[in-house]
Amino acid sequence: MPHHPPFRKRLLIDGSPGATTLLLPAAHGAIPSFDVVLAADTGWFPDQSLDHLNVLRRIATGAGMDWIRAHTGDTARDSLNGVRVPLPLHTLTADNAYGRLAQGCARRQGVALRSAVRHQLGHPRPTPAPEGVAAECTTGTALEPAHAPPPAGPHYVRHRHPVVHIGWTSTDCRALLAYHEPPTDLDLACLACPMRSNRSWRYLRTTDRAAFAEAVAVDTALRHAHPDPAPHGMPPGTLFFLHPDRVPLDQADLSPNTGPQLSGCVPRACRNDEAGTWQAKGGN
Repeated sequence: MPHHPPFRKRLLIDGSPGATTLLLPAAHGAIPSFDVVLAADTGWFPDQSLDHLNVLRRIATGAGMDWIRAHTGDTARDSLNGVRVPLPLHTLTADNAYGRLAQGCARRQGVALRSAVRHQLGHPRPTPAPEGVAAECTTGTALEPAHAPPPAGPHYVRHRHPVVHIGWTSTDCRALLAYHEPPTDLDLACLACPMRSNRSWRYLRTTDRAAFAEAVAVDTALRHAHPDPAPHGMPPGTLFFLHPDRVPLDQADLSPNTGPQLSGCVPRACRNDEAGTWQAKGGN
């Protein structure tokens, strides 16, 4: 009879306030604890995000939870080499048509997290994960307006979404976090993440000028991200931007009531560009 690893409960730290909302009460015994906390590592976090991750790691390990960082590859190198850009850059064609690249970086994070789960289950690729062997993974997905149902995921992952089940939004989660130490305005996003909200860009500019200056430099370097955009379905002359206003980052209006309200980078979830809805990203 095949031996399967003991059943373990996992929490995915995915940049959403809901994930931290679940970690804190679990660490203090207010809700059942998690055995493992999984965090994706893109290798491109600003120092403040790394510091925040270390705070969450200390909270988790101090409460007896294992902390595993799933490495996604070199997002910065692949974005800046002018050939493969996993970032969901905002695009502007020569005739002023708006668009956006696919969120390849979030897909990478999903792959890295699933790979970590498969290793824990004892069935890393290319070994197939047999039917009946599954990991319980809890996410911080919240009940947002116009939010699509969370994806089911591969057969070896059973997702739980307790924040959705209690009817909380990200705003509710931030209200709870306001009473705790972790900052509620900090996103676990790459330094040059096009999914940052204006609040997030403003926070980065205020608290880490060097990191914001680097993001501005990246934005400039990516303006002509693809030497030949035609194979990617884009007409010649297409420009690429980190900010959805399709202007240079250092010229963007970062006022609180302008721009997208998405906060942070969430693996397996992707915002539909202009419609303001969510599209789930699945995969095996």
